[in-house]
Amino acid sequence: MLGLSLAPKAQSPEMRLRAAESVITRALPDFSVITVANPKGGVGKTPFAVALTQTLADLRGASTVVCADFGEVGGSLANRVAVRPSPGNDVPALLAAHPDPDVDIRPSALSQHLTRQPSGEDIIAGRRGDTTSVLGEDHAAHLAAIVAQHRDILVADTGNNPLAGTWKWAVATADVVVVPVPLRWDAADAAEEMITELAATTTDVLQRTIVVITAGPGDAPMVEQDTVEALRDLGVPLVARMPFEPLFASGERLALPRLQPHTRAALTRLAEEVVKTITGP
Repeated sequence: MLGLSLAPKAQSPEMRLRAAESVITRALPDFSVITVANPKGGVGKTPFAVALTQTLADLRGASTVVCADFGEVGGSLANRVAVRPSPGNDVPALLAAHPDPDVDIRPSALSQHLTRQPSGEDIIAGRRGDTTSVLGEDHAAHLAAIVAQHRDILVADTGNNPLAGTWKWAVATADVVVVPVPLRWDAADAAEEMITELAATTTDVLQRTIVVITAGPGDAPMVEQDTVEALRDLGVPLVARMPFEPLFASGERLALPRLQPHTRAALTRLAEEVVKTITGP
């Protein structure tokens, strides 16, 4: 009524989100890879990768983040983003057009193979239509080298095969590994087995791992306590929680404004932890 503005309290949710947003916009020390992985199918890797990419791009700005389908024969990334990629806007086409990753690529030439999304992020689909050959470890490294010339972050949406070359590269190279785990015994067991194997074979992977417990219909609440205890025993430093998001479960195309407010807040807090893992506290 008086035209005065009220400052939010220091510990209010609004101030907490403002602090998170400040962290998310930090300068990164180098090109960074964020890998979303869980060998169990149907745990929400793709919608999770899409929404996390959207959150990062919304705060860091357009032309900073790419989300790529790292499934060895292509996954559902193209079906979950707001703007569907045109034919030829996929990983094999980009690699074929630029066979030498050490040769500079113009921003406009890179953009021809990417599909811009409403939040400012770009996506690139995996292998589409041709299942006679698969993407391997060298293809993943090649793609990252090209993207790194003009983007800050690559978010890798992995498939379900931990033996695939793309999966191995994405996890071994990742600056952060994000593991979505629904409250189901099969998903939790798969995540624990994956993290146990990674800890035995990949240096310092636990310090770069964030597990996100995701809520949903048919949850088994007893799974959460057992899973969190098991992950803490393994040495996972951060286990976060994501509320149920109907749009994730529906299979619809994702756009940040359509997500529920509490989902967006949780994604912002997660993106903050991802950037902290890359840059330090």
